Amino acid sequence: GLVSGPSGTVPGTYFHLALDHAGQFGHKSPVGNWSHPQASRYVRLFQARRSMLVWKIFGQRLDGWTNEDFACETVPGNANSLQYKGKSLVNKPENRRLVNLAYDGNIMPPPDAVAGTYEGTDGKKIKVAPLSDEDRRTLVRWIDLGCPIDLDHDATNPEARGNGWLQDDSRPTLTLTYPSAGSNTAFTRILIGMHDYDSGLDLASFRVVADFEFDGIAAGENLAARFQPKSQGVWELKLAKPITKLKKGKLEVSVKDRQGNASRIERTFSIAPELP
Repeated sequence: GLVSGPSGTVPGTYFHLALDHAGQFGHKSPVGNWSHPQASRYVRLFQARRSMLVWKIFGQRLDGWTNEDFACETVPGNANSLQYKGKSLVNKPENRRLVNLAYDGNIMPPPDAVAGTYEGTDGKKIKVAPLSDEDRRTLVRWIDLGCPIDLDHDATNPEARGNGWLQDDSRPTLTLTYPSAGSNTAFTRILIGMHDYDSGLDLASFRVVADFEFDGIAAGENLAARFQPKSQGVWELKLAKPITKLKKGKLEVSVKDRQGNASRIERTFSIAPELP
């Protein structure tokens, strides 16, 4: 189960890396439980450069320090092996604040396993694919985001976003270019830009309503179906008969994304002919 947040079960690998505060797997913490933000021996939440998992996949310590800057175990998981600058820290709890993890210099996956020369316990050769730069950066981003996991995600139905971590919580981008707010010299078209980067636009929710009549269209009618795509992310409605005089008009434009987030514009404008 989760340490905090909604109840649920997580994959064992996730628990091992991101929820093993008690050190149930692998070597124990030399100072008892791992305290926040250390989620396990391998991951420090929001700090990829201080996480052993990242050191291992990049093949170097990335936090700007060396093992000698801290008190480290000479035997992983054995608190009695803690040493600082060559001196034992046994029975010196006041120096526990100096305790940190050491990096042993090995990279994962091992180069000989990538080369296919690594021998397993059964004597057979093992060959694994190398991690790409994007693979490594994905792990870095995951840790720097706090090790999120989406318990609502259904791999068999990815379109059903649910309310998990991958929920789209950003409203669509929506602009109304013409007519502009305030005074216009003519009204020949309605030009709208809209886009949603994450879950995508729900075009069935697109709505454009004018509070005045034009081209025989009654006020209050939804004009969305009359728009034509002009270019990527741009829709246009051309008036059959331009309006050259309108004391006050209002357009309401709205659209939702597939997650249900809505953007809305209310534009008040007027049309007055240009003076000679």
